[in-house]
Amino acid sequence: MVSEDKRLQRPERPPFSSLPYAVSYLDRFQFHGFRLGLDRIEAVLQATGNPQNRYPCIHVAGTNGKGSVCAALVSIFKGAGCSVGLYTSPHLYKLNERFRLGLEPVMDSELLQLINEIGMLVESGMELSYFEFTTAMAFLWFARRKVDIAIIETGLGGRLDATNVITPLVSVITNISLEHQAYLGNTIGKIAGEKAGIIKPGRPVVSGLLHPEAMPVIEKTAAARQARLARFGREFHAVHGDRGLFDYSGMAINIEGLRFGLAGSHQAENAAIAIAATEVAAAQGLFSLGQDTIKAGLRNTYWPGRSELLVNGTRKVLLDGAHNMAGVDALRKLLEDSRGQGCLPASMDLLWACSDEGGDKDINALLDRIAPLFRRIVITEPRGPRKPVPLEAWKQAAGKWHADLEPDWEAAVQDMTGRLSMDSLLVIAGSLYLVGPARHKLMSSGFGTQPFIC
Repeated sequence: MVSEDKRLQRPERPPFSSLPYAVSYLDRFQFHGFRLGLDRIEAVLQATGNPQNRYPCIHVAGTNGKGSVCAALVSIFKGAGCSVGLYTSPHLYKLNERFRLGLEPVMDSELLQLINEIGMLVESGMELSYFEFTTAMAFLWFARRKVDIAIIETGLGGRLDATNVITPLVSVITNISLEHQAYLGNTIGKIAGEKAGIIKPGRPVVSGLLHPEAMPVIEKTAAARQARLARFGREFHAVHGDRGLFDYSGMAINIEGLRFGLAGSHQAENAAIAIAATEVAAAQGLFSLGQDTIKAGLRNTYWPGRSELLVNGTRKVLLDGAHNMAGVDALRKLLEDSRGQGCLPASMDLLWACSDEGGDKDINALLDRIAPLFRRIVITEPRGPRKPVPLEAWKQAAGKWHADLEPDWEAAVQDMTGRLSMDSLLVIAGSLYLVGPARHKLMSSGFGTQPFIC
């Protein structure tokens, strides 16, 4: 038990000498919620010398696939000998994971310094949300590390997202489906308008295979801003081959026999988007990216918690952060295809949870889409910071699918992994806030990553 004296000595404001205190301070900003707009982040960045303008960037938005594209871009540029900064959200387990050089998270000492510096600006009267705070940290850190290029993932939407203060070499929009409707709009067209906000005048943009309602919005915005648009299925293509390989044909290059390090047939589109973005970036004369570099970069791509296979002896666990309908559909296809090809056991169990994001998720439809694949389903509540869908709300779905309700996710992980045999698989999905801590628990108990090739 912490003594009263020690509680009184705990600092409430920066500068902090201890990282746990600093992270606890930053966590308070979670309660500010989503606060779209650019005025606050622009003011703080100006106070730090506008670090976001000191290195070239690639800006990535979209509903699904952002993380996969970002990871591929990092792997390709790193393979070309570049120092690559990567800013993504949310983190799976530790705050450090949001800020990376290559795939190496920021060191604790640097993280502490960044929280202190931005925190001192806040205490002087500036105002920031949690995501604005971490975005300012990322831009400042990349400048200090003198990165050759930074890969920046949007947090929410695009137009008013805190990351949208950069002028990138190329903007990337992976795909668009209904999400965060309370903030972005309740139609695909409205959400597409928010995502299109990252398109900058005269700067090229690469898009994935977009919804029919979304593509006209992206095309109109790109035309109005005189931004050259490269579209999946038009200006660049991915053609599936045998044994999980695919061929790429693009604006200036064609590459055969590509293998992506991330599992699932849907990942070929994400890989093609990344290649197209590197094509566009290289065409501006700042980088030299040969076909062998691109090929090796894709093959070596790794992204924790996304179709990631963990193994401990004969026990196998598949982690996937699928949390909306598009993600669940991709996970279902991966499981069906892999099981059909004999790459995964026929007997599968599911540990499932969802975060409550404004109450606009059809949680029953999500579970209905994937539940028929599993012999046993356990629904739990992930840790924060976002409020989980409570077990009470799952009772109807649980009855339909004979699912067990377990409030303690750690107990569920321990029980379900303990039941695994060489002929079964545990899938943990539905929320990154479940996948992250579950991954940490499994890795701490002897599980390790294994390439998922099918």
